[in-house]
Amino acid sequence: MKKIRVGVLTGGASAERDISLAAGAQIQRVLPTDKYDVVLLDPLALMVRNPMLTEEQRARGRALLSGGGRLEPTHELPKGLESEISAASKALVPATRAITDAGDPVDVVFISLYGTWGEDGRMQGLLDTLGIPYTGSGVLASALAMDKVMAKTVLAAAGLDVPKGVVVNGVTGAGLERARGVGLPSFVKPVGGGSSVGAAIVRRAEDLGQAIADAARYDARVLVEEYLAGRELTVAVIGNDEPQALPVIEIVTDREFFDYKAKYDTGGSEEIVPAPIPDDVAQRAQAVGLKAHAALGCRGMSRTDIVWAGDRLIVLEVNTIPGMTANSLLPKAAKAAGIEFGDLVGRLIGWALDDAQRRRR
Repeated sequence: MKKIRVGVLTGGASAERDISLAAGAQIQRVLPTDKYDVVLLDPLALMVRNPMLTEEQRARGRALLSGGGRLEPTHELPKGLESEISAASKALVPATRAITDAGDPVDVVFISLYGTWGEDGRMQGLLDTLGIPYTGSGVLASALAMDKVMAKTVLAAAGLDVPKGVVVNGVTGAGLERARGVGLPSFVKPVGGGSSVGAAIVRRAEDLGQAIADAARYDARVLVEEYLAGRELTVAVIGNDEPQALPVIEIVTDREFFDYKAKYDTGGSEEIVPAPIPDDVAQRAQAVGLKAHAALGCRGMSRTDIVWAGDRLIVLEVNTIPGMTANSLLPKAAKAAGIEFGDLVGRLIGWALDDAQRRRR
């Protein structure tokens, strides 16, 4: 039987490059070699002329294209994942070689890219144009979910509870005044981004401007929302035509909130699955996850982050490409439902191929 050639898109140009590499390495490892031929593809090779990247990023892309693809990380890595990120960095192949017929084309792409240039619909649009099947949601759902303002608009229209907040464009006088109107404490984050990069809780009025400036390093638009005290829950959904809500996870961390280190450093948080919450709350949370998944038009997988506060289940955001490392939430929820990591990855690839086959009919 012919092996399925899988290109795992990993690395990329976002602030979440390192965790993307760790996930790519783990995805490659769990796919059985008798069924799959897996290659790690870095899309930096496609972006060497992109003026929105830094010169350093473009130089790294050129190094990939010229065969000098051993791109070592340049800063501190999430604890416990250093060796995997380093190994993945050394195994990268330019994406240009495998997503066109000129090289060694892949049958399907597993998108393991987080944040800008991977999770926001742009890569999905490129793959659609090339006619290559890929895992997860399409262009529209990806773009909507990544833009936290648009996602809130769609989710609220679907009847879901979302935080109140305002959008500001950097630290301007009028913008800062509008941001102060949200009240304290508030939560500040880039409109487009993930893994809590650039996010902060603001408890003092004098810290608000700096928090906005920090978030604006990752997106010109910054979302300032009410800070919601409550229990943090997350609901993963998998599947295409008949999506399934997985067991609810509760996130408990000693850090101020579930930030980048809490997410990815070993021991950075406790993720309890099934969540120790009443059955009716769990069922409501799963219903919220399914409703959010449907409202945005997600496919394959999603993960909805929720705060349970009193009678409210407030949707913070929806992730169309949830993390895929040993410390990630979707694989943990799947395992609690009896789905091992390798099986989960195989199902996602199968759903991608099924969608492609349906479109050809």
